[in-house]
Amino acid sequence: MRNYVVGDNLAKKLALSLKWPYLAVQERVFLDGELQPKLAFEPKIKKAILLYQKKTGENINSYLVKYLFLARKLQDLSKEIIGIMPYFPYMRQDSIFREGEPLSSLYIAELLSKYLDVFITVGAHEHRKHLYDLFKIPSYNVVPYGVLGDYLKKVLPNDTKKMIVVGPDQEAANYVKAFCSTFPLPYIVLQKQRHIKTGKIKFAALPNTLFQDKIAIIVDDIVSSGGTISEVGKLIKRQGASKIIFAFIHTILGDQSVRSLQKLKPFKIITTNTIENSFYSIEITKLLTKTVKELI
Repeated sequence: MRNYVVGDNLAKKLALSLKWPYLAVQERVFLDGELQPKLAFEPKIKKAILLYQKKTGENINSYLVKYLFLARKLQDLSKEIIGIMPYFPYMRQDSIFREGEPLSSLYIAELLSKYLDVFITVGAHEHRKHLYDLFKIPSYNVVPYGVLGDYLKKVLPNDTKKMIVVGPDQEAANYVKAFCSTFPLPYIVLQKQRHIKTGKIKFAALPNTLFQDKIAIIVDDIVSSGGTISEVGKLIKRQGASKIIFAFIHTILGDQSVRSLQKLKPFKIITTNTIENSFYSIEITKLLTKTVKELI
């Protein structure tokens, strides 16, 4: 009976880092859309780490179903399961704002708690609720803003007087502070307002010279449609920024979103591979290895 890391290519990297055997997963999709993730073989397992990465363009609900199927299957084979979900979805839905809404993040956490013994994720959107408010098992949120800061500190010029870190809205305040704890720079958190009916975004007034000739580093946990980030970029460009760098943990960008950001040239996206994407420059395997070793 041995320990195994189970999952996709990211799981294979973790297995190599931990020096554990790797158990691959094969995927099949039926014509009606049913999913069938299948273990390559069925060993007797002492401790299993289930690590699965959301793929580019993959429907988040398909990803969740596959993960739940694999977790339940591993219950039959393993004495203990550590579940690693690099991107934990539905955290925006952590409160009920209108009558009739589901508390989706809680329901997903309850399902995962049935099949896993420990849960680990990266950069969860803990704005109103924390993982421990949702899960019935030990849960850990690995926060990699320091990794983003360390990376940029190495690749950017040494003249920090020409840099400023920007939080696109109030929810990003803690992310910006964590980033600046490893890369000490001046920062500002923008005050954003969204019109309830039209959805249009506007920001509180800023000093006209705040971004003049500066490298602006916009830090946030996730980018998907790119709507808010694009508006922030336009604002900063109008105020004379020389370059914009976007630093995200999770990146879900479609072609239209990318085209919108490309209008802000010169720009650069710095992100991790919590979700499969073509932009990533920061590998999370080392961070996950450290977390797992501390737990076991």
